[in-house]
Amino acid sequence: MPLSLTNAEARGRTYAAARMMAGLDQASVAVAAGVSAATVSNVERGREGRPDTIKAIRKALARQGVLVSFSSNNGLASVAISFAAEEEEEE
Repeated sequence: MPLSLTNAEARGRTYAAARMMAGLDQASVAVAAGVSAATVSNVERGREGRPDTIKAIRKALARQGVLVSFSSNNGLASVAISFAAEEEEEE
């Protein structure tokens, strides 16, 4: 059963989840994006943000190794996080 969210709410939750999965807080993303922490919070809560604001937040996350993508074909969002490799990684 699909979630009953608007597109803006779904996008916002995706950005929030991606940020948290990478261990980032709203303040650090806000500084990196050149926006206020309140703006990041508003976007994450699904309030419509200006396209340039959304782009700045997405780029700020990308610079931290967090890639967020949305498919207009199937309504799916994906998050990829790039972590630094440990010298001796255990399996």
